[in-house]
Amino acid sequence: MRDRLNSFVFLLVATFALQPAHCFSSFDADGGNVHEQITKEALSGIVSDTNLAFIVKAVNSQDAPGEESATEPRRHFDDGQLSAALSYIDREKKKALNYAADADTDAENRAHCLKHFGMLLHTAQDFYSRSNYLEIQLEDGAKRANPYSIEVVDWAKVPDGYVGSKAGDALTSGKKSGQKTPATGQAAAGISYQELNKDNAQSTEAKKTLPGTNYFNLARALAVRETQRQWTLFEALIRGRYLQRADAIISALKQASPAQITDSD
Repeated sequence: MRDRLNSFVFLLVATFALQPAHCFSSFDADGGNVHEQITKEALSGIVSDTNLAFIVKAVNSQDAPGEESATEPRRHFDDGQLSAALSYIDREKKKALNYAADADTDAENRAHCLKHFGMLLHTAQDFYSRSNYLEIQLEDGAKRANPYSIEVVDWAKVPDGYVGSKAGDALTSGKKSGQKTPATGQAAAGISYQELNKDNAQSTEAKKTLPGTNYFNLARALAVRETQRQWTLFEALIRGRYLQRADAIISALKQASPAQITDSD
């Protein structure tokens, strides 16, 4: 009986150990609150602490245990779904922009705007931990010698505009073991989740080293810059749509406290 119990415990532990971590982890149990760290590093000093905490909550909500968002591939650039993930980012950006219309005067709509902006940030950040974008860039000898010179992705070139110069690998993202493809119902083939996972400093791919750094630090640095770029682009979209009112809207999104809304709102 004891042997059977020990075998069961071993199997249970092994099963959980093999579960793939979320892209850039959001919780200590998954390798640290990396999404929160990235978002705070990128936006501290730009957005008030209160509003930044609200954005961070939305960023982390994408990995909430038991929620559909945590396992939906397009929200995390999983399973090679690059175009679907881009469409998701665009959808959330449009929602945020629509809610920005009266974000200077309506605390609830301000909250919705910040929420949807945070949700798109999570997906944009995950691109660097879940795709082989970094690996493709590092095939260039000059970039390998100076890896922090790697630019953030040109989204207009995703998914078909990046190919490895040596290996010839196309841009893709890792597939979860046993994931079924919509077309065939068969287990997905190709690069595995574990082969590209750079979500925390302890994953195998993340620990690959270059002089003075590793893949995790490079992916994280790109995600920080991407987060800053997304905020700058969002401000530009607000200015383009709302013209004379844009300054008041942007100021409110940075400084005026949002209303408390539920995750389902």
